[in-house]
Amino acid sequence: MSKKIISVLSFYKFIKLQSLEILKKEIYRFMSQRDIHGTIILSSEGVNINICGNEDKIEESKKFLLRRLKIHKVFFNEDTINEIAFTKLKVKIKNEIIKLGFHLQQNQILDHEHIDSSKWDKLISGGTIIIDTRNKFEYLMGSFKNSINLDLYNFSDLENKIDKLSLPAKSKDIGIFCTGGIRCEKASLVLRKLGYKKIYQLHGGIVNYLREKPSSTNWQGECFVFDDRITY
Repeated sequence: MSKKIISVLSFYKFIKLQSLEILKKEIYRFMSQRDIHGTIILSSEGVNINICGNEDKIEESKKFLLRRLKIHKVFFNEDTINEIAFTKLKVKIKNEIIKLGFHLQQNQILDHEHIDSSKWDKLISGGTIIIDTRNKFEYLMGSFKNSINLDLYNFSDLENKIDKLSLPAKSKDIGIFCTGGIRCEKASLVLRKLGYKKIYQLHGGIVNYLREKPSSTNWQGECFVFDDRITY
């Protein structure tokens, strides 16, 4: 008998959702019937998904979620792993899919701010200011070369921490990154609110970058991901 392939899938989408209790029950039922583990966060501002399971069941789940939530354009972080990354299935309803004290609408996300791994390397080599939007623990495990540590314990403190930075003119380029991209969506809005004009987000986050450039010298250390794996 061939060994079953285990896949881990993560993605997010800022999209207006309604009837959250009904959605929660439908999604939980579908996932549990397919032995899917992980966490799915639902909010009126969108969805944040981190799940794992047999490869074919993950593919079924992906198609179901896209259809049921009426999601079209979205970026997937997907990997094949050796063992189940989560111990149980959780489907939660929260006020925000990433907590920062405000709701983000899809039309506030600017596509031109998202750059791929090659352009990201050029930013770093060009001396652009690079800000790590993750918490202090994640930063100390590993980060991009010469990136700024915001010394965050709670993501909700982001605006206050950025406002206290002694950054150069607000017309200068700024690069921001996080694990999978979701924190940068709101961090970008905070930076724009503070007056910064040229903001670039690492598309797909560190996870996607290290998948595409596993031998990069711009990354130093390890990357903590929320299913308890460590990415090098």
